[in-house]
Amino acid sequence: MKKRLGLDTSSFRKLREKDLVYVDKTKWIYKLITEGECYFLSRPRRFGKSLTISTLKELFYGNKELFKGLYIYDKWDFKKHPVLIFDFNEITNKTPKDLESALGTLLDYYFEVNKTKRPPSDDLSFLFKQLIVTLHEKFNQKVVILIDEYDKPIIEHLGKGEEELKIAIQNRNILQDFFGVLKGANVVDIIQFVFVTGVSRFSKVSIFSKWNNLQDITMRGEFADFLGYTEEEVRIYFKNYLEELAEEYDLTEEEIIEKLKFYYDGYRFSESNDVRVFNPVSIMYCLQEKKFKNYWFATGTPSFLINLIKEKNYYIPNLKKVEIAGPLLETFDIENLEIEPLLFQSGYLTIKNYDLENDIFELSYPNIEVEKSLCEVLLKAVSEKSGTIILATKLGKAFKNEDFEDIKYYINAIFNEIPYPHYKKADENYFHTIIYLSLSLIGYNAKSELLSSRGRLDLALIFPDKVYVIEFKCNSPAKDAIKQIKDKKYADKWKNQGIKTILCGINFDTEKREVKEIVFEEI
Repeated sequence: MKKRLGLDTSSFRKLREKDLVYVDKTKWIYKLITEGECYFLSRPRRFGKSLTISTLKELFYGNKELFKGLYIYDKWDFKKHPVLIFDFNEITNKTPKDLESALGTLLDYYFEVNKTKRPPSDDLSFLFKQLIVTLHEKFNQKVVILIDEYDKPIIEHLGKGEEELKIAIQNRNILQDFFGVLKGANVVDIIQFVFVTGVSRFSKVSIFSKWNNLQDITMRGEFADFLGYTEEEVRIYFKNYLEELAEEYDLTEEEIIEKLKFYYDGYRFSESNDVRVFNPVSIMYCLQEKKFKNYWFATGTPSFLINLIKEKNYYIPNLKKVEIAGPLLETFDIENLEIEPLLFQSGYLTIKNYDLENDIFELSYPNIEVEKSLCEVLLKAVSEKSGTIILATKLGKAFKNEDFEDIKYYINAIFNEIPYPHYKKADENYFHTIIYLSLSLIGYNAKSELLSSRGRLDLALIFPDKVYVIEFKCNSPAKDAIKQIKDKKYADKWKNQGIKTILCGINFDTEKREVKEIVFEEI
C-alpha cells in the first residue's frame, strides 16, 4: 500500500503516527547527539529544518515508540529531558519591542507549564538563565534547547529601507544578549544538547561571535546529505510514486529520475563532499501532483532578496556562473550585505565546482526550478505586471518558430510593460537582463556572457535543432552587432558542430525604450 506524503506537516509525531512517508534521517541525528552537544546548521527554506527540530524534540522527550523501525531505535536510551523550543516562525518580530515581548511570553509559558516559579524580573537574559537552572534542578536532567529559524527576526527586515534595517540590527542585538546566556558558566554544564537552524549565517550574532563551542556543520562533508533527499533515498522511499509518475509520462523509471534531477536536484552543501540532494518539498509536490512545475515559491516570495537585487542593480545574467572566495561564502554582515553569499545560503545558488588550491567556489543555479522561479519573480518585480510572463512565453515561442517579426514585436511589448522610472539606468546590460529573464523563466536554455578566446558573447539561446547567437547594442546599428559576432567568432562553436546557427543583432533605442532594429542572419 502506498504511504501518503506528509506535505501538510513538519511534525515528526504526525508523520509516524499516521504512517506517512518519512525518509529516515536518524543516522545523522545519532551522530550529532553522540559526538557533540552544540550545533548550528544553515539550510534553505523547505529543506526539513523544522522537521529535524520536531524529531529532536520527540527523541529527547523519550518517545521511543515513534522511532520504531528507524536507524536510531535500538541505539539510544531515550531518557526524558526538559526541552525548550524557540521557533522563530511563531515568534513576533515586527519591532524590537514585539520581539522582546514574545520572548518574554514564551519564557512565562515554560515557567508555567513546568510548574516552576518565575523570578520577579523583566530581564530576559536573567529569566532565560534561571529557567534553565530551575528545570535542571526540578527534573534532575540536563536541558535541551532547540532553536528554529533563529534569523527570521533579521531577514524579514532586510531590503526594505533604512528604517527596517535599523529594526534588523536591533533584533540582532536582542538575539545576541538573549542567547549569549547559553555560554555562561552557570548553564553550560547543565545543557544536554543545543541545535540551532536558520537560512543564513550572519556574523556579529552571539551564537557565532561569542558562543565559541557551537559547531557549525553547515558545510561539513559528513552532513552534506543530512537534509534534502539523495537519489538513492528517492528511489527507496518513493518507489510507488516514481512508478506512477513514469506511467503518467510514458517514460521508464530511469528517464523519470533524470527528469526529476533536472527540475529539483543539484543542491551541494559541502566543498569536500560532492553529493547532490533534491529539494524535499518540491520533489514531493511533483510526485503527488504528477506535474513538473515550479514549487519553489509556493510558500512565499523572497521579497528581501528581490529588493536587495534591485537596490544594488545586480547584473542577473552573471548568476549562471559566480566565482567567490571561500571566506566570503559562509558569513555576511547585516550592514554590508553581498548578493552572492546571500543567494547561496538561501538556496538560489549552489556549489558547482570547488578549487581547493585557491579556495574558490563556482556557484550557479541548482536546477531549472530555481532558475525559472527566480527569473519569474525578478521579471515581475521589474515590470510590476503579471501580463509580462505571458508575453515572455510568446517571445520564446517566436524564437522557437523563427517568427522574426514577432520576436521584435514581443520584445517591445515586454519593455512597454516596464514603468518609466525603471529606465533611469537603462543601458545595454539592462536591456540584456530583461531579455535574459524573459527567455530563462519559460525554460529555454539561455546562456549569457559565454566566454571565447576573443571576448564574451551576450547571449546564446539554444534549442534542440538550432541556436541563436545574440549580441545587444544600444543606439548602434544592429549590423555592428552581427559584425562583432563574426569578427570575434562567437558562433564558431556551434557552426563547427553542424548545428543550425542564426546570428541575431539587436539595437535598442534608449530614448524611445524600444528595439529600433533587429537583424537575423543564418550561417
